[in-house]
Amino acid sequence: MMEIFGLIKQKENRKLEFKVELPAADKLAKTACAFSNSQGGYLIIGVDDKSNVIGIDPDKVVESEEYLTSVIYDHCYPLIIPEIYTYTTQDKVLLICQFYSSSQKPHYVKRKGKLNGTYIRLGSSNRLASEETLISLEREKRNLHFDSLVNYDIEVTEAQAHQLFSNLTHRLNEKASLSLYEKLKLICDERGKYFLTNLGIIFSNKKQIFFPYAKIECARFKGVETKVFLDQATYDCDIVEAVESAMEFIKRNIRLGATIGEVYRENRWEYPLLALREVLINAILHRDYSISGSDIKVAIFDDMLEITSPGVLMIDKEKLGFGYSELRNPHLGVLLKRLEVIEQWGTGFSKIHSIVQGYPELTVEIDDESSFVQVKFIKNKSSQETAQETAQETAQETAQENTKEMVLELLRQNPKYTKSDLMRILAKADGTIKEHMANLKKEGKLKRIGGTKSGYWQVLDG
Repeated sequence: MMEIFGLIKQKENRKLEFKVELPAADKLAKTACAFSNSQGGYLIIGVDDKSNVIGIDPDKVVESEEYLTSVIYDHCYPLIIPEIYTYTTQDKVLLICQFYSSSQKPHYVKRKGKLNGTYIRLGSSNRLASEETLISLEREKRNLHFDSLVNYDIEVTEAQAHQLFSNLTHRLNEKASLSLYEKLKLICDERGKYFLTNLGIIFSNKKQIFFPYAKIECARFKGVETKVFLDQATYDCDIVEAVESAMEFIKRNIRLGATIGEVYRENRWEYPLLALREVLINAILHRDYSISGSDIKVAIFDDMLEITSPGVLMIDKEKLGFGYSELRNPHLGVLLKRLEVIEQWGTGFSKIHSIVQGYPELTVEIDDESSFVQVKFIKNKSSQETAQETAQETAQETAQENTKEMVLELLRQNPKYTKSDLMRILAKADGTIKEHMANLKKEGKLKRIGGTKSGYWQVLDG
């Protein structure tokens, strides 16, 4: 019962919903299906949405319990059996309806049917499940995993398979063979014909065709908003190589040697690289590859660094870092373990928490209130840090202005210079030169005369 005492002090979330009074039958059915299709949760009746305890009529407890039971039984399919009980606090009676994550998913509102009546819990609201989510719930019921599903559109010969996975077998330091590919769930043998699984596609040159979103997008923004890019890159290569490339991007865009006081050693990055790498590995391991059009994102701002991965958490956020593990892509997990990318399942967030303890100036937050999981490394503000950041921003702005002037001067000297020439001479990234030239054109200081190959730049000094 102490758990309920703690819950009523919280705000509504993906596992908690408050109602002042018994909800209408349709709303109750939606909530029952949403919690059962997700990670379970509590419907607490007698509390308002600001966590104020109102209570229910003690004389109507039995009647209310019967209402909850009959509505859920009559309106939901397959059958949902919650725990219903009372809890007394502040001399007021609350009615608790506790739902559990079901093995009979998807549950739906009978009168609406499966397609239009299946709900999931996102944040503090019940949302109609998308077609992709519905298929995912069906797979979960049948204990099928997306990474092991066979794509019968991609038949491969033995020679083609060896060619597709040569890089992978080289890293595994194992002899290439069809039996190895089958064991790793990269291919499936169907009556003497070999077809790629989704995992096989992800690790082959077919990835760009079938999973073009299985990539990492990185961006460094100016300030604390996403208005201006200072640097950006897309890594759609092998997903393991993409992690290392993303780490290089991060190192290129964060400070080295940022110290506070004398307790930190020299050459200390402003964010813990080992923790960031663990988050990225978790992102490629646990992301939902069935969600089309969404990729892993790394966003760096002045005040924080965040990594976003498509798909909801498979376990409660509170259990992260305590050895709990439930893999959305277990065969990918086996492969990453054999590649020694991960050591042991369920230890990633434990490592992250341990590493971040050495960074008291950072706070790590995990946002799982949507169909994405976002891990944020947020800088704690202090007057000293604020002053340092202000000075640094001023220096950066000055450097930016100097670069703009150098671009203009170079184009005065040679109007035929290309963007690549400017990048080479100034030793600046593609995104940096592109941004400066775009700003100069907006400011009316630069104009393009003629086409891309035969034209030239005109510097407008007026």
